[in-house]
Amino acid sequence: MPSAYGTCAALGAVAAVLWLRRHHDGLGVGENELWAALWTLLAAGVVGAKAAFVVLGWEHYARGELRLVADFAVGFVFFGGLVAAVLAGAIFARVRGLGFARGADYFAVAVPLGHAFGRVGCFLAGCCHGRAGHPVQLYEAAGLAVLALACRGVLTRVEGGRLPHGAAFRAYLAGYGLLRFALDPLRADGRPEHFLGLSVQQGIALVVVLAAFAWRPARVATLAHDRP
Repeated sequence: MPSAYGTCAALGAVAAVLWLRRHHDGLGVGENELWAALWTLLAAGVVGAKAAFVVLGWEHYARGELRLVADFAVGFVFFGGLVAAVLAGAIFARVRGLGFARGADYFAVAVPLGHAFGRVGCFLAGCCHGRAGHPVQLYEAAGLAVLALACRGVLTRVEGGRLPHGAAFRAYLAGYGLLRFALDPLRADGRPEHFLGLSVQQGIALVVVLAAFAWRPARVATLAHDRP
């Protein structure tokens, strides 16, 4: 029988993929190219999320508590997966002659939509738990759902030509960075690493927020490959 977390994660993935398939014309790609992009980003995201966990939790491997291959399913860091997927997406877009910012705007809705399901799965599985009295997984799930709706609103304005391509993705990066920064102090799943009173996750969240404000995609470049 599938686990509660696995079921929620699968539902989130299906919801995100169905939404992207419905809007693949807006992405500027055909269905085959969409699937190629999805598999590329998925592979990069898994590798990046695992690599970030190994770096941040290296002591578990050094003490022999975890083994990289045998315990591969244990431990992933979302921010690591996000960074890796963004890099893979940028490379994929460049190789295929696509507008990265244009495509990223649609993923800005799909990613928090799927992620919200995953956080409900975390709550049911008891992982990523919060301090006493704080179901932080559900807080984040609710925040992600609101973020997905907000990014959809921004995307509508992008599609109408009122905002440039990349605006929805920037809103997602800023919104999720702020959400994680605010919620991380409520988590109780082992965050001993602190610098200037901030956890590593909060530090990464701040970098993501700053990147959102600093990134200015060139309007001409995002329109360079505008095929149906």
